[in-house]
Amino acid sequence: MTDPSLVSPAATISSKSSFFQWFCIGLVLITALSILAVHLPERLKLLLVFAVVYGLIAGGLLTSLAVKLDVPVKRSLLVSILCLTVFGQSLVLYLSHQRYKEATLQQFKLDKTSLMLNRMMQGEPPSDPESRKQYDQVLKQFEAAKQERQDKEQQLLAVSSYLQHRISSVARVEAPWPQLFWTIELVLSCLAAIWASIQVSHPVSSVSLPEESPQEES
Repeated sequence: MTDPSLVSPAATISSKSSFFQWFCIGLVLITALSILAVHLPERLKLLLVFAVVYGLIAGGLLTSLAVKLDVPVKRSLLVSILCLTVFGQSLVLYLSHQRYKEATLQQFKLDKTSLMLNRMMQGEPPSDPESRKQYDQVLKQFEAAKQERQDKEQQLLAVSSYLQHRISSVARVEAPWPQLFWTIELVLSCLAAIWASIQVSHPVSSVSLPEESPQEES
């Protein structure tokens, strides 16, 4: 076994340079993979399965890059692959939430309820005291309805609402179950990435059949 004290400084610098190059390229690849994953058809984004497939692709891709750049596959590299996988899944969540947010805002723009409330509140108040009192009561109701609508809009734009929307086809559950489900997907994705990394770095060698021993001469 090579003594660490005998390793030349040049070799250490070269190793750090290769690792830094691998990390930068890997970061770009994971970003591209996440953007591609977000724009896939929804029918391909099966719950749990999609996260596992993402992890397999990420782990295999990053480890293949490490082998190509002569970066040793050891614990530090596996930890970095885990970090990049978590980053990639978080980026998928962020970009998916942005698309969901834009679609939700578009629905609110197409809804004419807010516009009708604003127009009704812009009318001139009556001069008659009794009518003015009724007008103020109606105005308070309109303001309460507008505030309730704004609160609902903000609630629908939250990340928690998107996570709830993701699993709505399977189950309609409240917090913290959607967040817990996404955490489980993240863990499965990381495990898949590590498994793929080990498979790429240590491929199973084909077992050769034992040669037949020559028959003893009678």
